[in-house]
Amino acid sequence: MKRNIGISVAMVVGLFAVLFATGCGKVVPPGTTVIILSPSGETQIIHQGVYRGWGRDKVYFVDTKLKSYAKDLKILCADDINMDVAVKWVGSFAVDKDTIGVIKAKVPATRSKRDDVSGMELSLDQFYKIAMDDIVSSITRSTISVYKTDNIREQREKIRNTVKSKVIARLKELKYPVQTADVLITNLDYPPEITTMRKKIKNAELKDLENAAIAKAEVAKARRDAELAVEKGKAKLVQAEADAAANKVRTASLTPEIIMIKQIEMYEKLATGPNNTAILIPFSALGSGIEKTMLIRNSVNRLGEKKNQNQRKDRR
Repeated sequence: MKRNIGISVAMVVGLFAVLFATGCGKVVPPGTTVIILSPSGETQIIHQGVYRGWGRDKVYFVDTKLKSYAKDLKILCADDINMDVAVKWVGSFAVDKDTIGVIKAKVPATRSKRDDVSGMELSLDQFYKIAMDDIVSSITRSTISVYKTDNIREQREKIRNTVKSKVIARLKELKYPVQTADVLITNLDYPPEITTMRKKIKNAELKDLENAAIAKAEVAKARRDAELAVEKGKAKLVQAEADAAANKVRTASLTPEIIMIKQIEMYEKLATGPNNTAILIPFSALGSGIEKTMLIRNSVNRLGEKKNQNQRKDRR
């Protein structure tokens, strides 16, 4: 009986000794890396799972969540105009045995308690504010300041990539324990007075384009009208030439006898009026020529009557 009691006491003592040596296991909080520094100088970095801290061990809770930090800047550009620029760094702590010393040296540690385990909190917010803010701002300022404001917006993506690559290179050179996910240029604004002036210039340019389009249309219309007038003039010229040719033919075919007959016919028509009882014959028609003229007229009349008779026969 005494032997069994002795064994049980020994087992209990041994169990307490193990618990005392190892401490109680706790789960690593999400978005946190736990660092345990033992008195012997050994360092444990636990990103997930269970951690144990006991006795003289020092426990650090490092915030490793992905975060973003934005800052508004006024940057004097090459044309002496201030641009309002917002730059944003997105990243997180990159914790390993080589970087924990830098984190501890750069970040003020604040006391924290997680699941009844007391430790020191190392915040990314504090690290960015103390060690990185000026770097990101300075690189952004020096990159944009060489541009003229007229070219900045068109070169926005190029500027962003330049700032990002320079920030990453500088943080790597300083061996900072961070991982950069992105650097964003989220805003590029002109001062209000410059914006107003640019709107006026833009409106004036649009008005000039409108006036130029109207002038171009008017010139095209004037050109078409001129071409149409030329064509009409050509048509009138052709008609005049045709009329002149016809008149020439008529004139050539009018013999003195035909002219005399036409005169007689005209006078006959005049004599048909109720108040006309006489026919006026010009002096040139008197004499031996009138007989010949009348004979020609009678011949013409007979030919006309004969033609009419033939036409009536054909109809029958």
